[in-house]
Amino acid sequence: MTPAPSKAKATDGAIRAAKQIESNPSFIPSTAEIIDRETGVRDLVEVLENIIAEAGDLIESRSPGLCAQARTAVRRYADEAPRQGE
Repeated sequence: MTPAPSKAKATDGAIRAAKQIESNPSFIPSTAEIIDRETGVRDLVEVLENIIAEAGDLIESRSPGLCAQARTAVRRYADEAPRQGE
């Protein structure tokens, strides 16, 4: 029997948003998971991380400000939550 895929922990941003939306604390985790799934933020951060890893030097040589903004966004929105594939 194959093990069930592990559920990814909701990102910090989704948890913060869920706390603003939900008045019942018991619904916060599930609301945060829905926010992550529906917004696609986790996927976008992963794609951005891959672009920086693969072409960061090229981007930085042509547009250092853009590369710095991308790295800042990754630091802000990426957190310790495991990615889908992990």
